[in-house]
Amino acid sequence: MFYSGYYSEAAPFVQQLKDGGFAGTFVSADGTKDPQFVNQAGDASKGAILSCPCGPATGAFADEYKKKFNTDGGTYSAEGYDLGTILVKGIDSGAITRPALLDFVKNYNGQGVARKYQWSPTGELTTNLIWIFKVQ
Repeated sequence: MFYSGYYSEAAPFVQQLKDGGFAGTFVSADGTKDPQFVNQAGDASKGAILSCPCGPATGAFADEYKKKFNTDGGTYSAEGYDLGTILVKGIDSGAITRPALLDFVKNYNGQGVARKYQWSPTGELTTNLIWIFKVQ
């Protein structure tokens, strides 16, 4: 069963599925990939498969994030950090108008914490990474 929505609705939904005898696999995407899905759904979340173009915060980034905010990184923490860093790099390079910053980003090519960032002429990332998580 594929559910395309958010964890707040996915948690009671997967509980209702399991209570109703559903024995298949519950699959969802980044809207459900949140610790609150597991907290709210409890045992009904076990075995769920969640996909996300967001990688887990790891290494030094995860350690620094936890130290600074007293919580683990969230669903898009690493990507948000990377994209903010790219914008700051653009501003530091002198791209201080919207057109100049857009041009900087369009031509950017570099490694971030989460992935390599480079955009196609149509604005899509040139590397498509999807992580698959299984609730245990």
